[in-house]
Amino acid sequence: MYTLWLLFKKNKIPNIPIFVDSPMGNNVLSVFERFPGWHNLSIAEYHAMVGHFNLISSYADTWKTIDDPRPKVIIAGSGMVTGGRVLTYLQQMLKKATTHILIVGFQAEGTRGRQLLDGAHELKIFGKYYPIKAKVHLLESLSAHADQNELLHWLDSIENVPEKIFRSTENQLHWMHLG
Repeated sequence: MYTLWLLFKKNKIPNIPIFVDSPMGNNVLSVFERFPGWHNLSIAEYHAMVGHFNLISSYADTWKTIDDPRPKVIIAGSGMVTGGRVLTYLQQMLKKATTHILIVGFQAEGTRGRQLLDGAHELKIFGKYYPIKAKVHLLESLSAHADQNELLHWLDSIENVPEKIFRSTENQLHWMHLG
């Protein structure tokens, strides 16, 4: 949201409606307001940013957003396109050549997100196949997952160190003994 807000403020993107359809994500916004010391936005800037977005909370509003004929940006989160309201949007919009899907972050093998990135011609959603005419793009830098160094730093700071940790690489599971 913040990146889109900055692009809008700098006139780098047009003033088209931006919808955020993520009930959990919308709930997290209250954390930003309650704990302003945890981020660098002033409370005024926070309110201006949030006021620029259309926050969707009901499934009925999901359908109103889909039916809205205007050009728009929809943010609908789902880890690797595995569930959530993003599937409803995809059912309706995959077949449109004017649709652009921006995938952010890593997409594991076998997930819908990976299938989209690998150039699948159709996608199975709720037991039905939908043709893909949309253009798919990847932006890895917005992933919310920690990298290896961040995970090791986190592991160093926990008090009750586990005896083993597991990691996977290229379909193999490895473990390390920490004791």
